[in-house]
Parts: sequence; structure tokens; C-alpha cells
Amino acid sequence: MPALWSFPERRSECCPSCAGVRPFEQPPCADGHEQGECPEWACAGCGHAILLGSAESTRPVRQPVTAAA
Repeated sequence: MPALWSFPERRSECCPSCAGVRPFEQPPCADGHEQGECPEWACAGCGHAILLGSAESTRPVRQPVTAAA
């Protein structure tokens, strides 16, 4: 099976589209992650994308509201 991208990051995962364990590769990252650090992976067979790893929160921290005296 030919590689979709020329990066060495490759792992086997269960592909929902292929209904079986398939090799997954990391496509070039448009989000600025270092090579090998991006959570996006794509099935080398069909291109189905999955996210692996922990999600980072980008929501602002809410400040508690106090009643005026």
C-alpha cells in the first residue's frame, strides 16, 4: 500500500470507514504543530481522519461575578 504522505509517522488504528485495523499516517499539519506532534491522523487506505491525543482547551477562563454592594 503506497504512503499518502512522505512522513515517517505511521501507526495502526481501527478505521471506521474500512471496518478494520489499517495503517494511519500524519498528513502535513496546517496548525503549526511540529512534525510528529499533530493529533490528526489519516487512514492510508481511504483517507478517513481521526484525532488522537489530548485536546487543548482554548476557552477563556470565566471570572466569577459578584453582586454590587
